[in-house]
Amino acid sequence: MIRLKDLNVRDPFVYSENGTYYLYAASKDGDGFVCYKSSDMRTFLDPVTVFKAGDGFWATKDFWAPELHAYNGKYYLFASLKSDKSPRGTQIFVSDRPDGEFTPLTDAPVTPQGWECLDGTLYVENGVPYIVFCREWLEITDGEMYIMQLTPDLKRAAGEPIKLFSASSAPWTRPLTGNSYITDGPFILKGEDGYKMLWSSFAESGYAMGLCESKSLFGPWTHAEKPINKNNGGHGMVLCDGGKNYLVYHAPNEPAGLERVQMDEFEY
Repeated sequence: MIRLKDLNVRDPFVYSENGTYYLYAASKDGDGFVCYKSSDMRTFLDPVTVFKAGDGFWATKDFWAPELHAYNGKYYLFASLKSDKSPRGTQIFVSDRPDGEFTPLTDAPVTPQGWECLDGTLYVENGVPYIVFCREWLEITDGEMYIMQLTPDLKRAAGEPIKLFSASSAPWTRPLTGNSYITDGPFILKGEDGYKMLWSSFAESGYAMGLCESKSLFGPWTHAEKPINKNNGGHGMVLCDGGKNYLVYHAPNEPAGLERVQMDEFEY
């Protein structure tokens, strides 16, 4: 068994169903994704592989940030991948079970071809699926956040990507280097008065998470003045469990190897 505080995982994502918690992460071998299962979110079984890249799969490196979404009777894993021949993008995988085995839904990422994209997340509004994702600072310097409608089967875009904001538009963000600003890890929350988005970038205290809010999924989005944490951690999601909300993320962000899963009660 592995204790929560001992989980050396970046970009953790937790899905809960029928009393079982599933925590998804990149595999230590760097060629796929794993799932840790728990009955109490305090101790976890050893990870099981839910996807491992084989010969012929388009991506060869940077297997990052898997997250699980139940949709229309199936389970979909959204993750960021890359190869030397193809830019980074969000690939969607599908399975009949939350603990796999997952197979690629399509033979290419669902994010725009030719763009450097990462951290796609699913949000369904009135039965219509959307992907919210980041366009990388490595391509455009000032990272951007987008939303794009998907077809009902999640296999392709059903509309053009709509820009929501740039990383530098938040008052709390600071450049990583020079004038390069990062957008990472969006997660949409629905409230009584509209929407909130949890996302990550760099602040004066290091890697951090911020909140922004909007009356519409398509903006305009108004950013909080300060990040919600100062412990050099981020790429978070919110787990709703037992009438409470928990912020799940990793910290510290560096040095590599010291990252641990954090889970804090959270109000938004």
